[in-house]
Amino acid sequence: MDADQTARLQGNQIAAYERRGPFWGRLTQLATAIALAAALVGSSLVLDTVASFYPGTSVVKSTPAERRAEATVQDCHRVGPVSGDGLGYWWHCAVTVRTNDGREVRTAVCHSVVTPDDRGQAIEFREACYGKANTDCRYGHPAWRVWALALSMLGMVRIGLLFVLLVGIGVYLLSALVGVPRYYAWVNRCGRGRRVAS
Repeated sequence: MDADQTARLQGNQIAAYERRGPFWGRLTQLATAIALAAALVGSSLVLDTVASFYPGTSVVKSTPAERRAEATVQDCHRVGPVSGDGLGYWWHCAVTVRTNDGREVRTAVCHSVVTPDDRGQAIEFREACYGKANTDCRYGHPAWRVWALALSMLGMVRIGLLFVLLVGIGVYLLSALVGVPRYYAWVNRCGRGRRVAS
């Protein structure tokens, strides 16, 4: 966006603010910040929900290798309708995982990877361990690596969206606090200072 377009956009926003008056102008900026915060929470819940449908170990590359394992389900509890797994109801279950090298690991899996209906069965699992001596291991069902790649790309989209929405919330909160004319005066003063310094 060139300088003329920027000045025109700022002029339009200042004019709209002044038409509403200081009280309603600031209230409009605050309402926009609240709407962006709601969008941030809503998009996070939607992305969490989509990610929760993936049942694997989240390993994208060939290392660490996914090793065969077998899981038995212990106790389960249900979370929802809003949780870290997203929207809806999901099972979190304690499992005992027996690996091919003879280890027995007690851990918990979420996102309904297993459910109470799986009790009494030997569930085919995969184990992927990071670090030395298997210090950081992840467990899940066998799954195509392409889904893990899609999940990691979804994570990048999430970070970008989070950054944009947080910047927007900050801008609208600041302009609600000081008023749109003073906010743009400060932005333009900072911009001129950077140009002079460069």
